[in-house]
Amino acid sequence: MRAWPLPLLFGGVTVLVGAAFSWVPSFWWDEAATISAADRPFGDLLELLADWDAVHGLYYILMHGWFALVGTGEFTARLPGVLALGVGAAAVTATAQMLAGRRAAVAAGVLFAFLPRVTWAATEARSYAFAVGCAAVLSLVLVLALRTHRARWWVLYAIVAALATMFFVYTATLLVAHAVTMWALTRGLDSRRRDRAGFVLAATAGVALSLPFLVLAYSQVRQVSWIPELDETVISTILVEQWFPAAPWAVLVCWTVALVGTVVAAVRGVEPGERTLLWLALPGFLVPMALLLAYSVLASNMYLDRYLAFTVPAVTLFLGWAVSRAATRWWSLLAVLVAVALAVAPAYLTQRQPFGKAGGMDYSVVADRLEEVSRPGDCVAFEPKVSWQPTSPRAVADARPEAFEDLVDVGLDETAADRVSLWSSDVAPPVLADRAAAQCTRLWVIADRDRGTPFTVWHPNDVWWRFDRYRFTDTETYRALSEAGFTITDQEFVNRLQLIELEPAQTQ
Repeated sequence: MRAWPLPLLFGGVTVLVGAAFSWVPSFWWDEAATISAADRPFGDLLELLADWDAVHGLYYILMHGWFALVGTGEFTARLPGVLALGVGAAAVTATAQMLAGRRAAVAAGVLFAFLPRVTWAATEARSYAFAVGCAAVLSLVLVLALRTHRARWWVLYAIVAALATMFFVYTATLLVAHAVTMWALTRGLDSRRRDRAGFVLAATAGVALSLPFLVLAYSQVRQVSWIPELDETVISTILVEQWFPAAPWAVLVCWTVALVGTVVAAVRGVEPGERTLLWLALPGFLVPMALLLAYSVLASNMYLDRYLAFTVPAVTLFLGWAVSRAATRWWSLLAVLVAVALAVAPAYLTQRQPFGKAGGMDYSVVADRLEEVSRPGDCVAFEPKVSWQPTSPRAVADARPEAFEDLVDVGLDETAADRVSLWSSDVAPPVLADRAAAQCTRLWVIADRDRGTPFTVWHPNDVWWRFDRYRFTDTETYRALSEAGFTITDQEFVNRLQLIELEPAQTQ
């Protein structure tokens, strides 16, 4: 088999695995932010990025153009990320094949396609998948530059480094990791002086190209001030959630086989290409993690497990090599990969449930149900707050604006674009009641779900989400609408939210 069909094969496999049922999980708060930002006039988007969320700016700009072509929806919003992951899989497979042979390439390609952090990223309309793809390509380009000694690869390295940083700022730490790689592979070799100079120039150029973005992003560092301090859960987060969310058995299988493969390699020795692979892969995931954790301990916490998704290519490169050393026959390699697939299957299925997002978010289901039961000209409003997220349920409309196009939004205060914000705002309940009385013969209110018993849900942000006791009929919103003559005619619970139908008493 020639060099490129294998990478293309696993790129395609990753796209198919990632895209399968990616439209099923409901949108949630983070994805609503993507659509709110990207699905607005371009000038308004630039104004937003100048003040807020520049860290996702390049991704929002890309998605702005994409949404203009295909519209918004669960599948269309997530498809660009799926394709980026396919590119990442191809790059990882090609790197493994060049450095350690076909068996390592097959193992790395399969592990990449099925790794829970990759299949999770395929269902997230955020920039993480692009960071993963760029990181994989950046490492491949570094290997090509070292192998061919041609300047064009260093030029490409600078460009990809800048793009990776602008898709997700933490990927800049890969330049430090690659500096370690270069030091290890070229130290003491005068013949590699040109390669060292090429790397320094390319890395410097990459930083220079992205410098305006870095300065702007740093000025908005308040965005991550909400991240809680590190605690004792960080160990389990690193071991499981960072690369294997909700798949602890996969952790056991992968790292056990990796240990066996490493021991075998230590006894039997490694080829020069394998040595390059190890010096590329190990710093590729250890250095960014160490830098991020060190800053979090010494300054303020910047660590969340998903923020290190871009280290997936390095992890799968190392695991693929280790599996190929532990499983020296094709049948044993197949057995290991089948074991991994079985271990990650529960996580994959959970990710693709309607309420599979963090906290069981149900934005899409609520929007779908509203489209089914409402009629053009009906009114809609949102309870101004919930206990478990910093915005109102209006985020449903930000995530699925087409579901509200034929409805009269009597609860809207200012749009997100007018506020130069990710989120629109709601009027006070008395104003809502006055508007509803003047305009509505039927009103739909999206609110927190009634619950008599409060509970908490562990969220990957290393926080507990509090779902407080709630009853819509106890709210100021209901009291104002009741005084304006509205009564509840239907109340439908979804998962975390509810859809309430109200009509003026005289129309019933």
